[in-house]
Amino acid sequence: MRTLVITGGLFEPAAETPMQALLKQWRASRASSGVWLDLRLKLMLAERYTAMRQRLPHAPEAVRRLLVDDPAAGVPELTEVALASLLEAEGVEVEVATWSEISADPAGREARLGRCPLVLASTTLLRDLSELGPLAALIKRPHNRVVVGGALVSMLADRWPGVPGVDLAAAGDGERLVPALVAWAKGGFTQLTPPAGGRVEGDGALLRAGPMPSKSLDEWPSPDWRVAERLHGRAFPFIHYESVRGCPYRCAFCNYPFLFDDTRFRLRSAARVAQDWCIAASRGVRWISCLDSLFTLPPKRLDELTERLIAEGKPVDWLCYARADDLTDPKRVRRLRDAGCRQVQIGVESGSAEILHHMNKRTTPEVNARALQVCRDEGLTTVITLVVGFPGETHATLADTRALLKEAPPDFFFVAPFSVKSPLIPILSEKSRAEHELVTDSDPTSAFPAWRHRTMNTLDAIEHADALTRWIMAEGLGLNAGMFFQGMLRYDAQERDVLLRFQRETLDVGPGHRLGFGAMRRVTRWRGAAQVARL
Repeated sequence: MRTLVITGGLFEPAAETPMQALLKQWRASRASSGVWLDLRLKLMLAERYTAMRQRLPHAPEAVRRLLVDDPAAGVPELTEVALASLLEAEGVEVEVATWSEISADPAGREARLGRCPLVLASTTLLRDLSELGPLAALIKRPHNRVVVGGALVSMLADRWPGVPGVDLAAAGDGERLVPALVAWAKGGFTQLTPPAGGRVEGDGALLRAGPMPSKSLDEWPSPDWRVAERLHGRAFPFIHYESVRGCPYRCAFCNYPFLFDDTRFRLRSAARVAQDWCIAASRGVRWISCLDSLFTLPPKRLDELTERLIAEGKPVDWLCYARADDLTDPKRVRRLRDAGCRQVQIGVESGSAEILHHMNKRTTPEVNARALQVCRDEGLTTVITLVVGFPGETHATLADTRALLKEAPPDFFFVAPFSVKSPLIPILSEKSRAEHELVTDSDPTSAFPAWRHRTMNTLDAIEHADALTRWIMAEGLGLNAGMFFQGMLRYDAQERDVLLRFQRETLDVGPGHRLGFGAMRRVTRWRGAAQVARL
């Protein structure tokens, strides 16, 4: 039996023409209940990126060298590698594709679907049902069964609405789901038996994995990147890795702790992580991207891991997500660097103590500033995220964020408006809604649903996020990660001033660029305001 594994997002620039991308956007827009706010947000990102690309041919050598290629380009998602490894362990032949490849190549799509009676499709990089619906219609055939899993399914599992073309939604750990799905397929799709502790819901429309017996991920095999190399016919010196699932924190805007059917914080041991990385290094891997919610927890595991990696001679370079309060000790940050860590991504979110309190971040602006300064002193690249528009956000709290960035500039930054796309985030509890007078559009076919609260609404947040992004660039406080994403692994702090100067110059756009994007901003703002007004 053959199984087709499909991963990726709606768009993949390297695999499609601009016309193909526009066609997919049009299909998704027809199914979306909130397209204009989403387009306003995309326009904000596109405006900055196109301005940078226009200046790139005449940019300083340091800029062009940074953006010449992306070490992570062409690397498959960890989901693909994990599913392919699990399927092969069950004796199943595997084919792989991305959503973009499926969309762009009709002949290849039909050939793959003809060979594979079971299709396992990931929704992790799909943002809402308006994107999933048209894609599911592309792959459903009378002879096959389409199973979708991943983050979008987990977000909507408690109220799974069903999607035409989808035979089964699967929520939870793939290690528990795949054996059940393979048994179902080998039995002619007649009897679906859930794993122990799991269950089938919605008249057979949803399979839940249920919790694993323990909290140790050491019990499960790590995804085998040799499988990916065989399927793609190439080596991967850059790979993804997962050492924890869930999160011990409950930040009010974040759904990560709830993306598995098992909401406990689970992890691999330091010994297992070090062993996996040494094996990867022996096979030619040079970079590892840790996709964990928080790699630096618990501190005891982190300290043991850095000791092991240093003892092994720093087998690989790596990057991870971290909390600021795990990065305030210079000695620990130095050990991270000596163990091969090159970049940490930190959820700073806001410079306002009031907003951090509302978010239940359990940290302070002072701790965030201290962590950024320590990382700068120790030569560890920082990438921060900022959230604009969380309930309670005002001009004063945004001024606090600007003050924090002035005090402790990051190397790279992402700015995102507050989103209520996931129904799992704690801020959407009835108590929090009442406290902040938060009203939301709960339609799952919108990638960026409208909301309003006592101090701000969706459109306000997008405009403030745009203004904050431009201000950071103009002040030379950090590099826009959306513009420089493909070069972040090659970042050299000694070239920071040159890069910041080039970035500042991209704000000075030509009249055509200014008029074109200005007109699109006005239209999307006007139509987006109508969406907010309907709340």
